[in-house]
Amino acid sequence: MSAAAELNEEADYPEVCSVSRVLGTGYNLPDHVVTNDYFASYLDTSAQWIRDRTGISERRWVEGDVPASELAEPAARDAIRRAGLQPEDIDGIIFATVTPDYIFPSSAVFLQARLGCHGGLAFDVNAVCSGFLYAIATADALIGKGIAKNILVIGCDIYSKIINKNDRSSCILFGDGAGALVLGANTAAESGGKDSGTQVVEARGVGVSGSGETLCGIYASELGADGRHTGILCVPSGTAAPVTPESIKTDAHYLTMDGREVFKLAVRKLAEINESIVVSQGFSLSQVDWFASHQANQRILSAMARSLGAPEEKMLSNVEKVGNTSAASVPILLAEAEEQGKIKSGDLVVLSAFGGGVTWGSMLLRW
Repeated sequence: MSAAAELNEEADYPEVCSVSRVLGTGYNLPDHVVTNDYFASYLDTSAQWIRDRTGISERRWVEGDVPASELAEPAARDAIRRAGLQPEDIDGIIFATVTPDYIFPSSAVFLQARLGCHGGLAFDVNAVCSGFLYAIATADALIGKGIAKNILVIGCDIYSKIINKNDRSSCILFGDGAGALVLGANTAAESGGKDSGTQVVEARGVGVSGSGETLCGIYASELGADGRHTGILCVPSGTAAPVTPESIKTDAHYLTMDGREVFKLAVRKLAEINESIVVSQGFSLSQVDWFASHQANQRILSAMARSLGAPEEKMLSNVEKVGNTSAASVPILLAEAEEQGKIKSGDLVVLSAFGGGVTWGSMLLRW
């Protein structure tokens, strides 16, 4: 039995604190649908083989020259609208991506200009598939310090531009997309958890809930990385590996991946960080309503569920329809789940991701 399962499951809600909460979500997917049949038409594979190995049936790819900030804009506007805010109310943008508009300036400032919310902080985060977890944890910390009040957090990647479409082991996995949420300061008494009449004590904007009470917002985050594994998932193009006529000729500047090693590390680390973040806050895994993990492939999600001893129906999944959208996968998943009425106010949710670097992150929050 895991450490989480050994906790007293009769103890409803431990004491928690939260400085920020999710105010609104949004997502945007390109119109162009790429089915498995597309790959079967020119590669040594079949649509069913791809489906069986990855759980993916289709993904979306942009058409033409679409920059990350353009793909992200509709998701950002939806998140702001659903938060009940206007663009001018946003005083920070953190943009997680490995496919930015330019090397610099950041995609965050391009998005800021598109939205018309000038003057607040804006920067990009590169932690590959863990990028959104890094970005939202950073936003939570900035809000906690009083540096910003309403931060737009974006995950957006356009992998169709950086994959080798002749590499059967990787090109079948990735889709393009953007997800967004607005994180706001938790400065007002909140209810809507599984208890009614929740009272929140405020101290410099920090909400504190004692036993028997619930509090909506982010409870805790864990982030990590291990640079010893840089080579198992990377795009070897940059100052250490400049693009040359020879590298273009040999496709050396495209994404490379050791799929077997990534799978092994991802399953182990995702199970570990999901359990760790829950136990660290005094909860048990059985109290978690939803696990929203990076959508790399369905086999990883299923293996993670088995390792945690958690019902697979608690594992949110949309990988069948969108593929691996890297930093965009978790926010797209959350926005879709909320839109579909799965995630509701008061639900206990664990976010997690594992990506190139290697990097990882987890977060526990009350929706």
